[in-house]
Order: sequence, then structure tokens, then C-alpha cells
Amino acid sequence: MVAVVAAVFVLIVAATPDEPCTTETCGPEPLTSIGVSLLLATAVMSHLHRWSAAGAAVICATLWPIADRAENVRMGWLVALPLALLAITVALARLRFPVPADTAPRRQPPTPSFLPFPWVRGTALLVAALAGIGWTWNRQADVTAQEAVADAVPAVVREHRESVIGVDLTNGDSYYMEVLEPLDYPVGSRVEVLIDDAGLRQLSSEPYDITILFVPFVTLAGVGAALLARAVTRRRALLRFFSSPQPARPVHARTARDSVAVLIPDPPRTRHLTIALTADDTVPRRGAQAATLYGTPHPGQWCAVAIDHHIRAPTSPVKEVQVLPRGPSLPFSV
Repeated sequence: MVAVVAAVFVLIVAATPDEPCTTETCGPEPLTSIGVSLLLATAVMSHLHRWSAAGAAVICATLWPIADRAENVRMGWLVALPLALLAITVALARLRFPVPADTAPRRQPPTPSFLPFPWVRGTALLVAALAGIGWTWNRQADVTAQEAVADAVPAVVREHRESVIGVDLTNGDSYYMEVLEPLDYPVGSRVEVLIDDAGLRQLSSEPYDITILFVPFVTLAGVGAALLARAVTRRRALLRFFSSPQPARPVHARTARDSVAVLIPDPPRTRHLTIALTADDTVPRRGAQAATLYGTPHPGQWCAVAIDHHIRAPTSPVKEVQVLPRGPSLPFSV
């Protein structure tokens, strides 16, 4: 997904016409900025919740043609690029990995007294991001309205300094102003400066533009939405898990920090042991002890551990499964 987004950015840079601001005013393009920001948000969200990433790709594919027409970006065929991203995102969301058949006897797992629902982090990120998006939009709109009623004063370019140019106004005042490309303004060329009593000093060819801030804010909003979607999806999966019989087997469990390592002794003839690692924030750190494992120990599947007849509700699916040989060759950590 990251490679697809990087390829889209390269195509945008290579194929979009680069007109100097002296030919066509380089005004703010908020819709285009949000559309491009959604590319990065989709890539990040795909690692957290694939279907929410597909939703972001749908918005991106819809917004690009609208932005191209409303803001005259002249993307041309580039407006179709988010459709490729959407197709890949949906394909990844529909991807399923086979789960090995589990022949262990099934039993109804005890229902835990509390099911984790980690919604706080996603909600906090989403609220903060929406606040940043709202502030950026309002600030941009306020300055754009201020520029619309400002006086356009003629000026002459006096000098270049890295990313700024020095201009002399007809009333004798002199200013330095940041520009995208100083060489677009040759020394001696005439420009217009927008001036008002509130302190506005801006080239009319390069109005105030902070829409670049949409990139981090939109990405942060996507992360928050993906975390919330993942929390809802996982809670539903846990409800289904504890409401139906699951494969049950005797194991030994060892807790460490925020996870539980479950040692599963397979039949002696197989000559190996299986270790399943699942996240569980509610288990205190203790040594290895007899337990019962409910569920299929496979990456991405849900498992719950009952220790001393007390069920521990997991906070995430199984992260990792290792198959190790029996005997003295087992790692010290086991």
C-alpha cells in the first residue's frame, strides 16, 4: 500500500503542469490538499483497519474530480489514480487467510465480567484532528476574506534572498516576502502587494495558504477513525467468540507485560510444542501455570485463557505462533 501511494505521488509531481505563480495565481486549494492527504491517510489506515481504509479511498476517489473542477487544478487523467488505490484497498480488505482445522473438543468459554473496548485513544485522535482541520479551514477562510478587501499596491522587485524577494512599493516602503520560486520574479519586474491596516502584506500572485496543514490533520483523523472502527470490530468479534462453543485444550500460560504466552503440548509423536502469544492487559505478571486455552491458536484468531477458573478476556487476536522442538533445545525464555 505504501508503494502504491508513493507511486501516485511521483505521478502527480511528474505529470501535473507546473505553472509559475506570475502566470496563474497560486491560490489556496483546500479540496485538493484534502484529497492528496487522503492518500497518506489510506496507507496508514490500511495497517489498522482495512475496511475503514477502503472508506477513505472511496472519499479520495470522489473528491479528486470535484477538486479538479472546482479549483481548476488541471489534473487531467490523474484524477483516476485514486480508483486504482480503491481497487487495491478493497482487495486487501477482502483478503482472507486459511485457518487450519482444529480437532480439539469444543466447550462454551466462560463469559468474562468485562470485555475490553479501547475507544478512548481513537476518539481523542479523531476529535483533535477534526479540531485542527476546522481551525485550518476557518483561518484560511478569514485571511482569504481579508485579502479580498485589501488594497493592491504596485511594487518593484529589488532583490532575491533564498526563498524571499525584496520589493519596493510606490509609496517608498520596502518589504521582504516569502515566495515559492524567487526566480519567477526577476529583479526589476513589477508585482502587486496586498496591504491593509491590520498588517496584511502579501503578494497578490501568492495569497496566504496554510492548506498544507491538512496533510497531518487528515492523516491523524484517519488514524483515529481506523482505531475506532477496529475497536468496534474487535468487540463484535469477542461477543461472537464468547457466545459460541470454542476449541478447548489444557495448556501452560506465562504472562509478561501486556501479553500471555501459551505453551501448547502437542501429542508426543509430533515432537514439538506450540507457543501462542496473545495480548491481555488484565493479567498480572506471573510464572508458568496450568490453564485452559479457548480458541484456535493461529495468527489473527481470537483466543482466551482461563487461569484458576477465571477467564481472561483478550484485547487483540493472536499475534504470533511459534513451533519449537521438544527437549533441552528449547530457548531459555520458554
